[in-house]
Amino acid sequence: MYICLCNPFSDKDLKNFLKKKEGKSCVSEAYQGCSGGKKPQCCTCLKTVKEMVHSHANAYAEKELLEA
Repeated sequence: MYICLCNPFSDKDLKNFLKKKEGKSCVSEAYQGCSGGKKPQCCTCLKTVKEMVHSHANAYAEKELLEA
């Protein structure tokens, strides 16, 4: 599913980016990493990007705690 239509990237692109960052990414870094360094235009996608970044960070932190 496409998350951003202005600077097209999908949820798969964002998930792959977040896996590489191992749970250590912010919304702006994730957006720019998936959009080829571009900035948001209409910003309607930022809510979804934020939710996915936070969800991934929480899952990564939980995984680290379980492994410790």
